[in-house]
Amino acid sequence: MDVTARPYPYARTSPFLEPPEWAWIRANEPVTAVKLASGDPAWLVTRYEDVRAAMLDPRFSRTINRPGASRVDTGYKADAASPVFTFGGSINEPPGHTRWRRIVAKAFTQRQADAMQPHIAAHTDQILDTLTARGDTFDLMADFAYQLPIRVICDLLGIEVDNRPEFTALAAKLTRRDMQSSFADFGEALGGIGRYAATLIARKRRSQGDDLLSKLITLRDEDESQLSNEELISTVILLLMAGYESTAVQLGNAFYALLLNPTQLALLRERPELIANAVEELLRWAQMGTGFAVAKHATADIELGGVTIPEGATVFVSLGSGNRDTSVFGVDAGLLDLTRERAGAQIAFSYGPHYCLGAALARTEMREAISRMLARFPRLHLAGDPGDVVLASNLFTYYPRELPVAVGGAR
Repeated sequence: MDVTARPYPYARTSPFLEPPEWAWIRANEPVTAVKLASGDPAWLVTRYEDVRAAMLDPRFSRTINRPGASRVDTGYKADAASPVFTFGGSINEPPGHTRWRRIVAKAFTQRQADAMQPHIAAHTDQILDTLTARGDTFDLMADFAYQLPIRVICDLLGIEVDNRPEFTALAAKLTRRDMQSSFADFGEALGGIGRYAATLIARKRRSQGDDLLSKLITLRDEDESQLSNEELISTVILLLMAGYESTAVQLGNAFYALLLNPTQLALLRERPELIANAVEELLRWAQMGTGFAVAKHATADIELGGVTIPEGATVFVSLGSGNRDTSVFGVDAGLLDLTRERAGAQIAFSYGPHYCLGAALARTEMREAISRMLARFPRLHLAGDPGDVVLASNLFTYYPRELPVAVGGAR
């Protein structure tokens, strides 16, 4: 197979089926050269163990805006001054990232996620109450998947009820509502939410509460240093991107995956105690990512999977492909199996020093959302033909743009 014949990322042929190129590459050239939409060359890492090795290797830098670097799309050079490339500069690489993570990790703990569980459950039930009162059908994306995470984020940031509509509107510009098609669009949205975050932080400095943002303002590192304003703004933006858009999209994908697999959906209804493992399997199989993968810059010649990636190369590390590796997840890795024994080995939350700090909270949201939705609406099913569901993506995510469902009638 000529993997450079079509630009990367490769198109999916149907929902949640991996691009056929991935399986061939994993089996034959797990670390391979590819061509980007811009026409520039890059490298693709597809196999589970190689993906994890690349995520651990500090020679793969997250800073891809470098002279001579491959352009992801044709607007890359023109957009190089955009906030998408300058945002979070001080926390992207060690030692700044190491220090930032050491401080922030004190607030993002399993205990903190457990403490949020009653609030998440209450928000979920309130949204479901509204949907119950509305009637038989609703859009699971707009009316549920995007409603729950933003409430949780507002709680975490301590945003007052009166200010939530403004924040939600700005947050929407960073997500599917604008359907960004270039880094320039994404950078403009980042700038807007960054300005809001700066104002919010200033308010919190004057009047702190029990919210996570107030804690981040007061937390200190081992040397008694604190997060700077720039670091706090970057943290708010990262929290929004990971805690709002990513969670909303993952919820939509999880429900769509279950609705496309009625046997698995029936199993979860019959055995609700499977929910924890089901969430891991849904994260693996119905991952929100486009397959575009994590972009890295090789700061040296690096041998990976028996191949030498040259210094200066742009490298895409595919978590999605790693999650379909049959050597790890079994010969049926392409199928959804909520009882899969190794589902917890999934790498949807990344791996190594950049493992998602909000993973525990995201898992809690998914468990509460799925369990309570299925308990409230035991006859939940797609309102139309599965083929009518439009799958959309912006630069980073892949999900149903709308997901019309019905809660009565035939399953």
